[in-house]
Amino acid sequence: MIDNISLRVSCKDESVLLERMENKYQKDINTYSGNIRNMGICRNIGGLHIHGSLAKYYGGENVTPLTLPQVKEAIAMLEVETGTELDTAIVKSVELGISITTTEKPSEYLRLFGNRTRFTRHEYSSLNGVETITYSNPKGAFQFSGYDKIAEVRKKNRQFPVEFDGKNILRLEYKIVRRRGIKAKFNRDLAAYDLFNPVVYEKLQLLFMEAYRAIPKFGRRFHLDGSANVTPKKWDEIQAEQYRHALPHEYGHLLQYMRESGAISDKSFERIRATERSRERSYRPVDRSPLIAELDGRITGTMQYG
Repeated sequence: MIDNISLRVSCKDESVLLERMENKYQKDINTYSGNIRNMGICRNIGGLHIHGSLAKYYGGENVTPLTLPQVKEAIAMLEVETGTELDTAIVKSVELGISITTTEKPSEYLRLFGNRTRFTRHEYSSLNGVETITYSNPKGAFQFSGYDKIAEVRKKNRQFPVEFDGKNILRLEYKIVRRRGIKAKFNRDLAAYDLFNPVVYEKLQLLFMEAYRAIPKFGRRFHLDGSANVTPKKWDEIQAEQYRHALPHEYGHLLQYMRESGAISDKSFERIRATERSRERSYRPVDRSPLIAELDGRITGTMQYG
């Protein structure tokens, strides 16, 4: 499940690297760049920077997740091909990604992902629906993304395993994109060899699940008790919650429009958000969206059994 990584390493003897590196470009005596297969290489006065998809480097594609032994093998392969020992290489960024086979198209699941507190939500949509959603925090150290993996592979004219042909693949990725983010989560730097450390891997899995669960999900089904007394106020609440879950985008756009036009003040906007959170707690016994329930189960199964 570990995929894209970025490493910083001190390199003394670079003869093997220079000999095997493709597409070499030298800017000055201290700076050059190139690649070994899909792994980008950059050398400057601060050291050697290696970045790219470890899964694609090892297996030619990143739809199929790497096991921890395969991560270890991939790091060993990279050491041999670069002629560089990576045991002390500092991890500057790391990504944990999973590819989920879904019943419906990925857009049907992604459209139910709401706004996460203290994170910015970026959405890319086409005529085919929501293709990509990315959440990032203000300082840019952490990201969580979901996208249609088959659509992404086709756009880049890449190959993917034949067993996935004709299937719907939703890709979900948790990324720590800055060194300070890694230190914040692990209370220390991570070295390249930590990437196949079971304790570190379990921590990354936990962080992935925390990020996924922190995203509000829409599309819930409501089972209403016809024998219960429903007041006009309660009826308004039921309608509002039904609308918010059935049409989350329309609800969000309407709220944004009313706020930007000045019809809803900042104070009123905060009260509306507080009311939404209160309703989330009140309606917890109500069923989840069938699509989200499916996705939750498949993510949990992937995390448990790899």
